Amino acid sequence: MSKQYYKLSHLFLPLVIVFFIISRFGYLNLPFYWDEAWSYATAVFDMNDHGLALVPGNGNPELTRGHPLLFYFLSAVWTKLFGTSLMMVHLFPLMISCLMLAAVFFIARAMFDQETSMAATVLFALQSVFLAQSTLLLPEVMLALYTLLTVFAYFRKKWTLFAACSVLLVMTKETGMVLIGTLFFDKLVLERLINSGQKKSGRMLIRELAIMSIPVLAFFIFMILQKIRMGWFLYPGHLNLAILDPHEIVNRIRIFSSKLLFQHGRNILFFSAMAALGYLIFKRSVNKPSAHFLLFSLVFIIFFIAFSSVNFFTTRYLLSVFPFFIIPCSWLIITGLKRKWLKASAVVAFALLFAWCTFAGSRNEQDTSLGYKNTVLLQKQAVNFAEEMHWQQKSIYSAFLMQYYLSIPELGYLNDKAQPFMNISNKTGKEYDLFIFCSNEQDPLSDTLTKRSDLFLIKRFENKTAWVEIFGTRAK
Repeated sequence: MSKQYYKLSHLFLPLVIVFFIISRFGYLNLPFYWDEAWSYATAVFDMNDHGLALVPGNGNPELTRGHPLLFYFLSAVWTKLFGTSLMMVHLFPLMISCLMLAAVFFIARAMFDQETSMAATVLFALQSVFLAQSTLLLPEVMLALYTLLTVFAYFRKKWTLFAACSVLLVMTKETGMVLIGTLFFDKLVLERLINSGQKKSGRMLIRELAIMSIPVLAFFIFMILQKIRMGWFLYPGHLNLAILDPHEIVNRIRIFSSKLLFQHGRNILFFSAMAALGYLIFKRSVNKPSAHFLLFSLVFIIFFIAFSSVNFFTTRYLLSVFPFFIIPCSWLIITGLKRKWLKASAVVAFALLFAWCTFAGSRNEQDTSLGYKNTVLLQKQAVNFAEEMHWQQKSIYSAFLMQYYLSIPELGYLNDKAQPFMNISNKTGKEYDLFIFCSNEQDPLSDTLTKRSDLFLIKRFENKTAWVEIFGTRAK
């Protein structure tokens, strides 16, 4: 390795993180949006005001939704230390996202090589779901970080690190148990398949399985405490969202697999990696450790998507399996190309592809796309217009999220925090002075209500695909 390349490789990660942070500056002062607004931010502020909590029952279950409390706890500690301004709160997930990029870099290098780590870090950093989530007060990036660290500790048999990271994982969110189940499957099935012919003492296997049971025990204790203090093991509202129809489950597996493998340019990465895999198998260039990680990644993705297909799902949940798609694909393509200029060209081409898909391609209103910024600013503009019209005492019909934006000053939409809107609802059968409809919330009553002769359009806010409409009621 030349001295110049050695120096550049040491500067690579700091430069990536610096550019990453700079690219996120414009999102730090945005008001809270979607799930971070109505659930996570309100829960964190509640914990900030009423006391830190890690034990089930000490937090507000209507806000924490029965989830393990680690993410809320750490976020509330951050707000107590640095305040509750929009920028300071959003710096917390940004810090975690920087740690995530560092983890991708160092773990990919440890599991494979330097070139793979550099490629995987760049390609992971340009995924729209990661960029969008990197400044949102949501637990998915933290969950992905603990997932990757737990897998690394498991493969390198760093059992103290494994115990710590795996407990942090399952105490961040229940879905962490999917990884733990996959690791048990790996230990009992895949590892034996890969290392067939190599004997392993029963005592060592029992010891490893015992250590792997630590996060299971931690999660079991969490559920028991929740049952004792709340009356249920898992939040009933979430259990009611479970999907049991086999046809719907199969359809959801197809949809979620497509979101991971084929959207935003990842289809080209996937097919290129599959071609590289075929070539490497033909050349017999895949060693056992690499084959083991590839096979494990495949099984984990299958288990995770299968689990997600019977539960409530949103695209950001896939962040936990993104490293196990991006890192193996990067290694396959880098290893399949023998010349350095071909490797560099491939990484640059994929980086440009993902950058276009992220910054100029699909920019919808979900919290997995950078387009959410446009929607947030437009809805803040509508809220500020309502303030200027002094409608705080009016009865207002609005969809679910807008009710929070109008009534909770800490979410960042209201200019006058002393005068929130308190008479807001979406119940039918009531008389309202005003109706507010938003493009990111499909209201089943909007078509019917907007055709009423006693309603008239006061103001429409529109920018790109986002819009907000405010209707008034004519005096009778």
